[in-house]
Amino acid sequence: MKKILILMLIIFTFSVLATGKSLMITVHGNYFVAADDDFAQEYGGKKYFPEGKIALKLSGNFYLWGSYGFFSTGNTWDKWSHKNIENADIAASDTVDKTIISGGLGYYMGYIERNELAIKIEIGACKIANDRETADTGINSGSVISHEENTVSGFGARGNFGVTYGIFNNIFAEISFGYLLALDKVDDQTIRLGGFRASLGLGLRF
Repeated sequence: MKKILILMLIIFTFSVLATGKSLMITVHGNYFVAADDDFAQEYGGKKYFPEGKIALKLSGNFYLWGSYGFFSTGNTWDKWSHKNIENADIAASDTVDKTIISGGLGYYMGYIERNELAIKIEIGACKIANDRETADTGINSGSVISHEENTVSGFGARGNFGVTYGIFNNIFAEISFGYLLALDKVDDQTIRLGGFRASLGLGLRF
């Protein structure tokens, strides 16, 4: 629910600012590769995830943009509480919910119109949060034996480079690449929460 409210707030803010100005809404399908191989399993490694972006034209070819992305990854397995028992008696799970909120300034060259190409360059800030939950549950009883939650998050920078092509009237396709840099510390170890992102998107210009 919290993530939905954040997304609704972003949309509302840009809608208010966009009165009488040009607004673009894009939905991306992203392929994300974590920068930190050592912690890719714990904090989200190679994953596909959706991301929504809103852009508001400022002056000339400059615009403000904001985006929200989310994905969940995890594993479940059975294990034994004692070495000598024949069948597994504990169900274990490890889940990570990753949230990426970004925003900044963009500039495009060309025309975001039908049968036209445009190049987009974006820079900005991002916040990446990883909510991790681990639990052990009795297979027969269904009771929770152990449960732990922790959050690792950090603020950082983000850059995007994209190319758009106008498909029909105000609808355009976009291919983009970018990098996210955000850091946090866990047990005196620095965790790189960001990484490389490649995506395909479909947008609508108002």
